[in-house]
Amino acid sequence: MQFLSNTKPLFQPPLIRATSIGLVLLLAQTVCGWSADWPMRGRDRNRNPVVADQTGPVDWELPDGKKGGKNLLWSAELGTVSHGDPVVSDGLVWVGTNNAHPRDPLQKQDAGVLMCFDEEDGEFLYQYVSPRLPGGREIDWPMSSQTGSPLIENGMLWFCNNRHEVICLDITPLIARTGVPLLVWKVDLMAQFGVVPRAVMISSNATHCSIASYQNLIYVNTSNAAGYHKIPAPDAPSLICFQKYDGKVRWQDNSPGRGLLDVQHGSPLVARIQGRAQVIMGQGDGWLRGFDALTGEVLWKFDINFKSNRKSQPFLSSSRADTIIMPVFYENRVYFATGRHYEIGLEPGRLCCVDPSKKGDLSSELDDGSEKSIPNPNSGLIWQYQGMGDQNANKMHSTIASVAIHQGLVFIPDLEGTLHCVDAATGQGIWTHDLNANFVSAPIIIGNKVYVAAEPSIWIFELARQKQLVMEIDAPDSVETSPAFANDVLFLMTRSKLFAIGR
Repeated sequence: MQFLSNTKPLFQPPLIRATSIGLVLLLAQTVCGWSADWPMRGRDRNRNPVVADQTGPVDWELPDGKKGGKNLLWSAELGTVSHGDPVVSDGLVWVGTNNAHPRDPLQKQDAGVLMCFDEEDGEFLYQYVSPRLPGGREIDWPMSSQTGSPLIENGMLWFCNNRHEVICLDITPLIARTGVPLLVWKVDLMAQFGVVPRAVMISSNATHCSIASYQNLIYVNTSNAAGYHKIPAPDAPSLICFQKYDGKVRWQDNSPGRGLLDVQHGSPLVARIQGRAQVIMGQGDGWLRGFDALTGEVLWKFDINFKSNRKSQPFLSSSRADTIIMPVFYENRVYFATGRHYEIGLEPGRLCCVDPSKKGDLSSELDDGSEKSIPNPNSGLIWQYQGMGDQNANKMHSTIASVAIHQGLVFIPDLEGTLHCVDAATGQGIWTHDLNANFVSAPIIIGNKVYVAAEPSIWIFELARQKQLVMEIDAPDSVETSPAFANDVLFLMTRSKLFAIGR
C-alpha cells in the first residue's frame, strides 16, 4: 500500500475523512499507544526529550554491508541527506530527507521531502515533495534535506518546508490507510510576509522551525535572516502566531529587526508560567525572548552574549552568537546554550538557566554606553556554565544541540565533541566526556539511560552523577538528527537510512 506524493500520486483510493476528533483519537489508539507517541521535535511542547517511565534498548547492531543487524525491527531507505528528526504519531513515522532516491517516478527533481512510513513494519506510505526555490543556493541549498520536523495533533499535521511555506495537512485518511493527506491550508512566508531567508551549506545547521502549539494556535519561526553584508528585510516578522485550522494570523513580531546577525533556524517552546502561557524562542539577534502566547506581548528578553562580544557585519567577523537551538523548559526554568553554525567556526560556549517568571530585560549584564558592562539588577540568570577547568576537552564550546534534563541533571554536547553533565539546580559541572565526534543532534533520555548520537556512533550513558558509559554502538553512516522513542521502539536516522530498534 503506497500513497505516494502531495502531487500526482500514483495511487489514490477514495478518501474517507474522519469527521470528529473522537474518531481521530479512536483511530490513533487502535493503531498504537497514543499516549506513548513522539508527536513533535523534543517530544512535547516543553521540548525536553525525556521518556521517564520506559526502558530503551541498549544492545543492538546496525547493518553495515558485512553484518545484518541485531534487535533491528525494520529499516527504510531515505535520500542521501536526512536532517528532519523522526516524529512518531498515530502509527506513522515522519522524517525529513532529500529526493536523491526518488520514490515517485513523476517527481525526480531536487527537493526537500517529508517522508512517511508505517510504524509497525516500515512500509513507505507517503511523501510531501517540495521542489527547490528558483533563487538557488542563496535561499535553498541544492540537495539539502527537509529539516523542519512536523507537529502532529488530533489527526492534523503542520510543518515548514524548504520553500519557507507553512503547511497544514489533514492526515486522518493516511491514519486510516484510506488515502493521502488533504491540504487544509498553506502560507508562503516569503510572498505574504516579505521574509528573506538565507540558506546554509550544511543543512544539519538549518533546523528550520519545528512548530509549537497552544490551544488553537501554532507558532512559527519564519527564518527571516541577515544577508552576508546587509539585512534585507528588517521589518519582516521573525515569529508568527497562526490559527491552527485556517491559517489566519493572530499576531506577529519582528523584534530582532536590524539586530539580525545570521540565519534564524531555531524552534519555539510553549510553557505555562504562573498561570500564563508563554512562547519562548531564541532569535537571530542573539536574544532569547518570552512572548505572551495569546497576544504576542514581549514579556522578557535575555541577551545570550556578553556585552564584550563584538558585533559586526558580516557575521563571520563577529564574536556574538545567535540562538539556533531550541530552549528547553524544566521545573519552571528555561535552559539554553549559545551557538552558531559550525561552518563559520567555533566560539566559547555558555549554557544558561533563566527564570522566565520575571519581566523586562533579564540579561546578566547591561551596556553602560562605553562598550563596557555593568551587572543587571533585574537579571533573571540563575546560573551559567562555561565548562570545568582549563583543558579544552572540559570547556563548554558553542553548540547547535538543545539539552535533555531529568532527575536534576542537564546533558548537552558541544561542537568540539564533548558531552557535559551539569547540575540543573546550581549549574555546577558534574562530569564531561570527550566523544571525539561532531555533534549536531540533541541527547534524549529514556528511563535511566542517556542516548547521544553523532557521526560515528551512538553512546549510551547511565543517568547518574557518576559517569558510566554503558555502550558505544557503531553506525554505518553519520547520525545528524536526534533519535525518537515511541511505543517501546527507538527510531534512529542516519543520513540515508531510518532504523526501528527494539529491545
